[in-house]
Amino acid sequence: MSGIDTDGFKRAMRALPAQVAVISAQMGDTRIAMTATAVTSLSAEPPQLLICVHKMARSAAVIIEAKAFAVNLVGIAQIDVATQCALPGLEPEARFNCGNWSASEVLGQPFLENALVNFECRLVSQSEHGSHYVFVGLIEGLKFAEGNPLLYHEASYCSIGKLLDA
Repeated sequence: MSGIDTDGFKRAMRALPAQVAVISAQMGDTRIAMTATAVTSLSAEPPQLLICVHKMARSAAVIIEAKAFAVNLVGIAQIDVATQCALPGLEPEARFNCGNWSASEVLGQPFLENALVNFECRLVSQSEHGSHYVFVGLIEGLKFAEGNPLLYHEASYCSIGKLLDA
């Protein structure tokens, strides 16, 4: 058992700036999209990333069944999509009412058009950690667009300010 409480943990994580992503998946006629910041690179050889999804989220069940998912890195021009996909209790298909969506080329997963990067991932492993699944995806396709990244920090959306010289 940890020595910190949930509120302390959440407060600490709000201080960690993160790229906003929309995780999406489709199995049959069911497609889901959720806003997330728990996305990170894992390996360049082979190219893999990992995502963390709450075990009770509809998204988790669709990803497991589809054995695939997409990660769409959101730009500041797509803040409306990030907001829509973060709404609790919204029906899965209603999350696609914002933005333009298409199917990825290899696995047919939902790609947010004009996202800074779209990652098309085949699910290669999953494990349970506390309240979440950690899903590892083998990146099978990429698509790029121009723009500035949307970040999440201190419970608010923000963008990158002036870049500092190293």
